[in-house]
Amino acid sequence: MIFYFSGTGNSKYVAHCMRDEHKIDISDAMKKQEYVYEVLEGESVGFVMPVYYSGIPKTVLEFIRKLSLNGHIEYLYNIFTHGGGPGGAGTMLKKELEKKGYPLHACFDIEMTSNYIMFSDLRPDERVFAEIKASKSLIEKVKTQVDRKEHMLPKWTFIDGILTSSMKFLCDKYMSVKKFHADEGCTGCGMCAKNCPSSLIKMVDGKPQWMEDKCVRCMACIKCPHVQFNNQSSKRRRYSFEKYDK
Repeated sequence: MIFYFSGTGNSKYVAHCMRDEHKIDISDAMKKQEYVYEVLEGESVGFVMPVYYSGIPKTVLEFIRKLSLNGHIEYLYNIFTHGGGPGGAGTMLKKELEKKGYPLHACFDIEMTSNYIMFSDLRPDERVFAEIKASKSLIEKVKTQVDRKEHMLPKWTFIDGILTSSMKFLCDKYMSVKKFHADEGCTGCGMCAKNCPSSLIKMVDGKPQWMEDKCVRCMACIKCPHVQFNNQSSKRRRYSFEKYDK
């Protein structure tokens, strides 16, 4: 079985490229409060998630802390998707799994493309297309390694841990969801609320509102051109994996 979390489609695509037949969307599982799963004999357990601010998404962290896997875990692996390096996310994940008594046998990372238009515009389209194409070769390599149940834990450094801690601090301090808003072109369709994997957007008087404590800055809502972050995003192009998977 494989558990995945995805905002703009990168990690979802990777998860569906794996051979595991039982795929669980972490966001859907949390909405349904489904945290108990049976691990069949010989079955691998996988996680696929993006790296946010050199760490793992808060939604995934909450899910793992509530997760109960019954049965013998022969092989547990994780795949990170990222646009600039995994940082100390692997160490963070390993520690959380160990608290539950679950081993981490392998941790892979796949560079795809950065979608954080809160910081800057997307790279030129031709580069994004090239990065997506290149990532598919990496996905095939990782799929083969997972099928072979290879053990591969990268050496995470002290610097990685410092980076993860400092990036999380900066995120919490400067990336407030109060900067998210709908512009005058918003029709009140509610798709941003429906697509939010953390269920933090509520429609109030036909306009979306964001709840601070749940936001993981996954960029799912800002795929809509009428959702803005501060006043800097209005002229920036929007990203979803499906848009560039051509």
